[in-house]
Amino acid sequence: MSLLRTLDRTSAVSQPQTPYLGFLCPVLQQTKKFQRSFSHAAIKHVLPTARSRESPMETFFIRALVRAGSCSKHASRIHTLRNLVPRVPQHHKTRGKQVPDLDQRLDTRGLKTKAERKGGVLHKAGDFAKKELKAMVDYYGIDLDTRPEDDNMIDDDGPLIWNVGDNHEPWPLRDATDYYYIRRLKKMLTDDETPHQEVFDTYKKLPTPGVVYLDTDTIRSLLRHLSVVERPSPVAMQRFMSILDDMKSAHIHITQSEWTTAIYFAGRCMGTVSGEEVASSLNVWRDMEHRAGVKGGFVTLNVLFDVAVKAGKYVLAETFLEELRARKLKLHRHFRVSMLYYHGVMQNGNAVRQTYQDLVEVGDIVDTVVMNAVISALLRAGEPAAAEHVFERMKKLDAMKTTPAPGHRFFLNNWRDRRAVGLHFTHQARQLRREKKAEELKELQDYAPIAPNSRTYSLLIRHHAKVTGDIDRINELLQEMRDKSVKVEGTTFVVMFQGFNAFGGVRYSSWTPDKLERMWTWFLLALENKADRTWLSSLPIIAAIKAFKRCTTIERALSAWEEIRPGWQPNEQELESVMRELRRIDEKPGFFSKSVRGRTR
Repeated sequence: MSLLRTLDRTSAVSQPQTPYLGFLCPVLQQTKKFQRSFSHAAIKHVLPTARSRESPMETFFIRALVRAGSCSKHASRIHTLRNLVPRVPQHHKTRGKQVPDLDQRLDTRGLKTKAERKGGVLHKAGDFAKKELKAMVDYYGIDLDTRPEDDNMIDDDGPLIWNVGDNHEPWPLRDATDYYYIRRLKKMLTDDETPHQEVFDTYKKLPTPGVVYLDTDTIRSLLRHLSVVERPSPVAMQRFMSILDDMKSAHIHITQSEWTTAIYFAGRCMGTVSGEEVASSLNVWRDMEHRAGVKGGFVTLNVLFDVAVKAGKYVLAETFLEELRARKLKLHRHFRVSMLYYHGVMQNGNAVRQTYQDLVEVGDIVDTVVMNAVISALLRAGEPAAAEHVFERMKKLDAMKTTPAPGHRFFLNNWRDRRAVGLHFTHQARQLRREKKAEELKELQDYAPIAPNSRTYSLLIRHHAKVTGDIDRINELLQEMRDKSVKVEGTTFVVMFQGFNAFGGVRYSSWTPDKLERMWTWFLLALENKADRTWLSSLPIIAAIKAFKRCTTIERALSAWEEIRPGWQPNEQELESVMRELRRIDEKPGFFSKSVRGRTR
């Protein structure tokens, strides 16, 4: 059954036979009027606390697409066999199970661990540690009423064109030089630090499609290598999708995790998530489940939920939560972190605290990443005092820690190491809960870093730079970062420039030109030293140009552009966005063409 064909039947097109039949024999003409009725049930389900951005018709189409993707009986099948009689779709019965209301959906029943054994020192110590973690976000002193689990346990084999089994055998090579490229590619994949562009260029030297000449292990390693990125970008997405297209052409099996990565790239590659990215993610998900027959797991739904929330499609996000529970998939640590962000956007501070309490209750590891998500959610929910309270408790709890972490990877600032630590906590905690090893689980929680990092300070600085304008509090946080040797990440410079543009340029303002010059020098030094999460893009450049225009003069803003331009290699779209801002601030006739245009080359 096609959900889109239901709308086709409502088109007002008259039957050409009807007038002629009535003219020739009026007695045989049907006299009973036909009235069409429309059901609005699909578009009336809107969260009472959310102001949905999407239109009712857009919501109807999105919900219909989601329900079609989850209906296994009506998935369209694509076979390589031809001249077959197509199967006639049949009407199906709707599920008798009703969708739970909002209170029931927020409930995490079925996720609580079994009752611990009563008595004993270990039990008391575990209860004390759990109470300490819960108390970190209990701001009002009241009792309140992100890789995931092994997806290989889910059977994703199917008989379709993109899922023909994992028994691929490499094709014989045509040229002797291809042996060299394959050996070189395998060697490059053994090093995680190998640049992705070099790996992809080596792969593209093979005859098209190159995947047919590689064994299965090499294909999986290639996709895994290209999927690990610090931040998704259009170039990274194109590289990954290009190999998936080759696998589709060669009828090579694509696993569930690889499909999920494709959905992630489609939704997050542009940085800011819009309706177009949501549609791209849904199209990949449709190909995954509807055409390839690979059933998505909780990681897939987590990615879709996160994309929907960041795009402001809150009704769609609720639909993914319903689908998660309909498939009887359990929440995991990364999904709960996404739920914290969701409740913060919905400005529901109590739901933020309840989600955190549930995370502690089920035994997930609480580390700095989780606490950063709590602080960010509370700031978005309009509770900055509660966020500052959590920040102070993080510092106090870190000072009370006496158990050193085993291994050096827990304290490195490299993004790969932080990613590895997060996955280790997620996997290890789930395994220890499954094996009922309470003592080892408590030790793992003691090892987890809880101290504020650069991301924590950046969240608070962002709030004061964009909301309160309290530069004195910002200076206190920056000085605290220097004292604790916490590096300033690139996003902090961006929000500081935005703060100068918002609160500077007026008499008696604390956002003075001298402070802007010091911040600009600091930013250039961070770029030179390649500080964490610090890179050149149109966002910090435009923010800096606006700040100098606001606090100083037009000439100083243009000279700042001349300072930064030689070291920047932008694409055409980024360069045009900066040039548009320069043209907006340039008031001298002809100055732009003489002083600025030459710098764009």
